[in-house]
Amino acid sequence: MNQTATIDGATRPKFGVTLADGEEDANILATLLKKHIEDIVAEDPAKARAAAGIHGKLGLHSTEPEALVTLVFDEDGLVIKNGFDTDLDGTVKGPLKLQTETLVGIANPYTAMLRRRLKVGVKWSRPLFTLKTYSFLQVPQSMRPPKST
Repeated sequence: MNQTATIDGATRPKFGVTLADGEEDANILATLLKKHIEDIVAEDPAKARAAAGIHGKLGLHSTEPEALVTLVFDEDGLVIKNGFDTDLDGTVKGPLKLQTETLVGIANPYTAMLRRRLKVGVKWSRPLFTLKTYSFLQVPQSMRPPKST
């Protein structure tokens, strides 16, 4: 992974996020994910280092609205594609609102899975890939909304 210099002289991992189909042709889920990932990496540089250890393909399926994307992690960063590739290492399926709520810490993904509102698929040869990738996608604590009492 390339390094980039910061104002304070430190180097941080450079993490590129690319829409394979371009800004104009990307579906709504791909566009939202690009913005989400750029924001979390900017807020927490450790996320870029964590992403460097992820290699593989995660398929995200939004059921409301209907949209499919493949997140391709490699040493150069992340490529977001419309649709599913055939050789996915894991999948997450559910309504976009629920997926968003789980990533920002409003909803519990385990409760959503038990209620069968969120479905997680794993490739048996890579059982922890989906969990590792999902952890990368979660927003840092500093970006989470305050808990209401």
